[in-house]
Amino acid sequence: MAKKTGKGPSDSAPRQARKEKAPAEMPGRPPRRRLSPEERRRQIVAAAKALFSGEGIEHVSMRKIAKEVGITQAAIYQHFENKEAILFVIIEDFFSDLLEALSRAIESEAQPLERLRRAMRAYIDYGLSHPEAYRLVFMTPMSGLVRAGMAVPRTEEAKARPSKGSLAFGVLDGAVREAVNRGMTRHGDTDLLAEAIWAGGHGIVSLMITHNEFPWTDPEGLIDLEIDLLFRGLLHEGCPMRSKMFPTV
Repeated sequence: MAKKTGKGPSDSAPRQARKEKAPAEMPGRPPRRRLSPEERRRQIVAAAKALFSGEGIEHVSMRKIAKEVGITQAAIYQHFENKEAILFVIIEDFFSDLLEALSRAIESEAQPLERLRRAMRAYIDYGLSHPEAYRLVFMTPMSGLVRAGMAVPRTEEAKARPSKGSLAFGVLDGAVREAVNRGMTRHGDTDLLAEAIWAGGHGIVSLMITHNEFPWTDPEGLIDLEIDLLFRGLLHEGCPMRSKMFPTV
């Protein structure tokens, strides 16, 4: 049998000139809406946050984020230069919301110790309400966050270019400083006291996030007791506020 050597109509056009036929719309399904650049950025950030939290920043690539979103690797670079740029947005969003929560908690309170107490409770509540973001921001090695552009509080860089994180830490720092200046505390090192208060709050948040299946006896009572114990250690014996805050002590 002779071989057919002629080319059919479909073979005559150059391969690169062929157009892929658009898929037909599914009956009854509305056409897919094209996302705006801002909507796409939010989608990328949400996907990256979940991947960073679940797999670790160092194990997540731009290719993996793009695949999770359902776009090409080239397309993701139209929105972010690298994964550190995405991480920076996540960090700033987290601290912006945390700063708002802290500011709202203390806005109507003039007494520094009560402001500090309310700020600490707001910090704990916010962390427990946003475990994925908290784990990423506060339970990730700081070197990765610094590479993403986060200014470490108290550094010259943070003073020259205050970040949302520095401002959030400033709420705690400011209340502690005022309490020290009024002679309410048993220790006069403001920086050390602020770090101790933060460490106490972080400890309970990180413990409850990582051990969320532990049968805690009374989570709310545990948080209140932790704050009470910290403040009893913070105030000196002769401070009038000590007897007001802890009348049975």
